[in-house]
Order: sequence, then structure tokens, then C-alpha cells
Amino acid sequence: MNQIWLEAYIAIVEEKSITRAANRLNISQPALSKQVRSLEADVNTKLLTRSSKGIELTKAGQHFYQQAQSLLQEMNRTREKLMKMQQTDKLTIGCLPSISTSFLPDVINTDHSVFIQNHSEALVQSVINEQIDAAFIDASFWTKDLFITELFTENYYAVIPEQDMPVKSQMLEWKDIKKFPLILHTSPCDSRSRIIDFAKQYGDTPQIAREVPFGDFLYGYVLAGEGITIVPALLIKSIEYLNVQLIPVKDLERTIAVCTKTEAKRNRLLSLLDKSVFIKQ
Repeated sequence: MNQIWLEAYIAIVEEKSITRAANRLNISQPALSKQVRSLEADVNTKLLTRSSKGIELTKAGQHFYQQAQSLLQEMNRTREKLMKMQQTDKLTIGCLPSISTSFLPDVINTDHSVFIQNHSEALVQSVINEQIDAAFIDASFWTKDLFITELFTENYYAVIPEQDMPVKSQMLEWKDIKKFPLILHTSPCDSRSRIIDFAKQYGDTPQIAREVPFGDFLYGYVLAGEGITIVPALLIKSIEYLNVQLIPVKDLERTIAVCTKTEAKRNRLLSLLDKSVFIKQ
């Protein structure tokens, strides 16, 4: 989600005027209005209305305002932490996008350099080639050439529009999911590979309705009614504000691990982890 759009929306809500908000942000009113329209298109929800009284929030807009403040604060904190990480020549750490945004900033308590890649296999190869010192990966991609420590296991969740599942389920199985068209990231992608392999266990091929490049707002297509998607639990907190159901998928999970080429580097990285991380023995 675009930070500039969030800042524009928050300014309008707090100033209760597009004119005052535009002055506060030092941009033109048309540009500000365009940013808000882009945000509404992104979340597929009307957030503001204009009336004779001025700017009014919709019910969804009132809820989203609180979420937008939290999102903006988290973005700023993450950016500050990542900038600090890249200002040193200590360990160079590779990780998946979901790890970099929803896990790494909270568990690493020192500066380091970060390398983000959307596929664990590529991260493993980078460790083997000594392009990076360590990587947070899906443990299923580990090779015997590397030292590994498993950190935690998490479920995958189906992200389903509210209207497509009026009766909420506690858990979904593949037979429930196969009825829906899927929206997945383009290959290579760990989650995409795992979902396809999961379907193959049942002798099925998933019905992929749309392939979305990394960086695009995957959930926008879900909100538009084009299908459902499936994401790891780490990402759930960041999308709870959306008008969707988030339901765990039975027997679909991943284990996140840290891998290095030498035991010394593994021990060094583990020493940097916050004590709140539960290491598997």
C-alpha cells in the first residue's frame, strides 16, 4: 500500500478539508484528490464523501482511518530499521518479502544489511555462493551443504471476500478451496509452489484466475471479486482491516528457518535474534 496515499487520507480526515489538507502537504488539490481516489481503488472501498457540510467519512472510512495511522507508523518504523540495517557492513542477511516486512524488523536487535528475494531456492544459492552470509528461508528448500536452524512453523490462510463465504468456517480443506479461482503471485514464488504442490497431493491442479507480479496489491483483486488467495500467517495482521475472511487451511503450512554456510555464521546470526523468538531444538 502506497505511503503517500495514506498520508493524503490521514491529512484530509484530520483537516476535514481537501483545501487545508493540500496546504498542509504542500500539493495541489487535484493531486490530493487523485491520491485518495487511488487509495479507494486500491482497497476497493469508498472512504470519503463530499457534502454541503464538507468532507464526511463513510463507515468503512472511519474504521480505515485508525488502521491507516497504525499502518503509516509501522511503515515508518520498518523503514527506519531497514535503513539502519543497511548502514553497516555486518552480516548480509537474505529473506523472503513476508519475513522482511512482518518478522525481521521485530526480531533482529542490531544493524545489518538486508537482501530480499521472493524465492527460497534463490536465497539458498546465494548463501552457497557466499553472496550473502545467512538467509531466512522456507525450510523445505534447505540443502545439506548448509547449516540450518528451524525457527517457527505457521499455517497458510485463505483470504476470501466476505460475500463469497457468508458462513465462516473454522478451517478449510483443499476440497473447499478448489471451488474458488485463485489469485497468486507470478513464479518464482515459494507460496505459489507450495499451493500447487498441495493441490497435487489431492490429484488436482489449482484454478489460477490471475497471476500478480510482486509489488502489486494482491488483495485488491480479491476485493474486486476475481477470486481468493492464500498467504502465510505472518501477513495476516497487515490485512485484517480488509473486508475479507481469513481462514486457516488444514495441512498447509511452512517452517521458517535460518541457514548459513558455516556454523560460526549461524551462531552469530542466532545471537542477534530477539529472545522472544522460539527456536526449535
